Amino acid sequence: MESVFYWIGVFVGSLLLMYIFFYILYLILKPRVNPEDSVISMPVLRPVPIPTLKQPTPIHKMTVFIFEVRKWEVVEDWHYTYKSDGNTELVIPKGFVFDGASIPRPFWAILNPIGLLLIPGLLHDYAYKYDQLWQVNARGKIVSYNEGKGKDFWDNLFKNVGREVNGFFLVNGIAWIAVAVGGSGAWNKHRLAE
Repeated sequence: MESVFYWIGVFVGSLLLMYIFFYILYLILKPRVNPEDSVISMPVLRPVPIPTLKQPTPIHKMTVFIFEVRKWEVVEDWHYTYKSDGNTELVIPKGFVFDGASIPRPFWAILNPIGLLLIPGLLHDYAYKYDQLWQVNARGKIVSYNEGKGKDFWDNLFKNVGREVNGFFLVNGIAWIAVAVGGSGAWNKHRLAE
């Protein structure tokens, strides 16, 4: 029994030492970035309450708490300049409700659904729901952007926007694979609702 606790201690100690080592390495090597170079217009969002209050029993409340995902409402029209498409100014209208990136709850400790993937997730959720986005045209009018392009087009937009806003190749690649492979259910659900 002693040896089990000994090896658990060795494992935990090793993890702690690795964390300290990589943190020091990060402090030494982290790039000096001008904050103004990475300014991105962020959407103004309002959290939508998780509906535990009116649940009839504690079990129902706990079930909703565990399985319901926080939703967010866009409070003001939000504009995003999509550089990968010639600086197209995309617009998400106020009132749109979304849940951020659809990351399974067990992985939230590693990748928050409203963290690195908030912006690509917002655009992707709107595009999945309506099979289009909105853009500001040369005359300043808001018009449809790539209406009817389909799931693969919006999955690629998700990946490209992720690269533009966070530059994290590995995270964006994994997230793109996840939506390309696992997004069909959400895509089809929205098509049935039409």
